[in-house]
Amino acid sequence: MKKIHCLFVILFLSILIACGNETIEKKETLINPTKEESTSEEIEPDITLQNSKVKDISSLIPDGWGILKAFDEELVKAEGDLNKDAINDIAIVIEEIKESEEAPSRALLIAFRNKEGTLSLSIIAKKVILEKDEGGVWGDPFESLSIDRGSVLVSDYGGSNWRWYNRYRFRFQDNDWYLIGATMGSYFTGNATMDNADEEDYNLLTGDYLIKRTDEEGYVKITKGNRGKKQLVKLSEFNIEDM
Repeated sequence: MKKIHCLFVILFLSILIACGNETIEKKETLINPTKEESTSEEIEPDITLQNSKVKDISSLIPDGWGILKAFDEELVKAEGDLNKDAINDIAIVIEEIKESEEAPSRALLIAFRNKEGTLSLSIIAKKVILEKDEGGVWGDPFESLSIDRGSVLVSDYGGSNWRWYNRYRFRFQDNDWYLIGATMGSYFTGNATMDNADEEDYNLLTGDYLIKRTDEEGYVKITKGNRGKKQLVKLSEFNIEDM
């Protein structure tokens, strides 16, 4: 009877260890990638748009989707040179058109502008923009989309008493889009603001990082270092839920 009991305990512990290992694997972040597998679904636009040149960005938006409107009702878009040809390209946030109360999916669409003024689709990436019900008490967590120093910068912000914010930077290089920088912060509104929030900033091109922590007495400690260069994550494989 004791042998049977021992075997049962060993079997139970083995199952727990296996489940624990699986959980650890799922929590691996894109900041420190170790796997080649894709973590994101990409919206497949009309195949005829892949190599087409259009005059209006709306012609590149998949059926059933539209450009997201910000709080001020302005369309969420940014322009700037993204492929170093001295011509302004365009990035927009698109949102699925739904009649139901369920939060619609969102995606990042980037198009290159050509010399003749037409636009060519570069990428439509899902799993980059948080949906409007993912900001907690704060509400819609989408904050901004901009083009800064030749890269696309996506920012979000949310929470309640505890606030959090993130900024992700993507750049076109080697004929593809990659995550090259990430900033993640949080703070308690009862005794802090974004100015003295706990924050982690990673330059994924150089490996440099900066970690800022504020103790209970309000003193800020900054730690700098370099974790070495690691394989960059493609925008097509980026999943904000893994960050």
